[in-house]
Amino acid sequence: MMRLSCLSLSYQNQFKAGKMDLPKFISAARGLGFDGVDLHMQHLKSFDRIYLKQLRRMCLDNGMSVPSFPVSTEFGLYPERVNAEIEKCRVGMETGLFLGAPLARVFVGSTPPGANAEETFKRCVGALRRCAEIGAEIGMVVALQNHSGLTSTGDDMLRFYKAVDHPNFALVLDTGHFTGRGGPRGPKIEGHTYDNYYHSLEQVAPLAPFVRVKLYDVNEQGEEKYIDYRRVFKILNGVHYNGFCSLVYEGTEDELTAIPRGARFLRKMVRGD
Repeated sequence: MMRLSCLSLSYQNQFKAGKMDLPKFISAARGLGFDGVDLHMQHLKSFDRIYLKQLRRMCLDNGMSVPSFPVSTEFGLYPERVNAEIEKCRVGMETGLFLGAPLARVFVGSTPPGANAEETFKRCVGALRRCAEIGAEIGMVVALQNHSGLTSTGDDMLRFYKAVDHPNFALVLDTGHFTGRGGPRGPKIEGHTYDNYYHSLEQVAPLAPFVRVKLYDVNEQGEEKYIDYRRVFKILNGVHYNGFCSLVYEGTEDELTAIPRGARFLRKMVRGD
């Protein structure tokens, strides 16, 4: 049975305005009927164990799972920072595991301007494998999320998956960041259409233990303008996906009005209505 979670970054304007913190976010998620919360690393007030215990207890009291923990790594653009990024990943994994998350989401980023793309790819593969090794020691799966740059297509993701070749390594499916999709955000490659976009989803879906469902422009029924989620969930059901789908709102409408509509619609998709 698929379940629905929400990323705290969906309320980034509320956080920036000081109107929301993680405890308020957890309460809001329960009020909207979510099954889980994805707590973004940047929203943590500290890594202090007392604070993290409070968050963990609040998730328990509100019946919220923590299906993933995002670590915003960048292994591509800055070769000199790779070791520091791996250390960031280690800290993130230890923090996420303490909060109850079984999976850390990581990113490889992009090739530096003028640099050799193949060398960048190999550097990212090495960094991902090292993170997977650390995760295996800690007890947490490391999963690469497609997020433009070096992971703009399904072929890109499969290439990383095969090259890293580690049992503790997986892929995260992000519906917003494959080429061919119209609308804001996401990578653009000339000539790519929605056929390319949905093909990438089909390629990655069988390997993904976690899915991010992006919303940019939702109508009165909560349907996304730029992504046919009925088709997306048909793909997920076709591979018997049985994990969390995390709502991530990146639109311009007020989050307090757009997210509830999107959540109601995605709840129907998750239930198969």
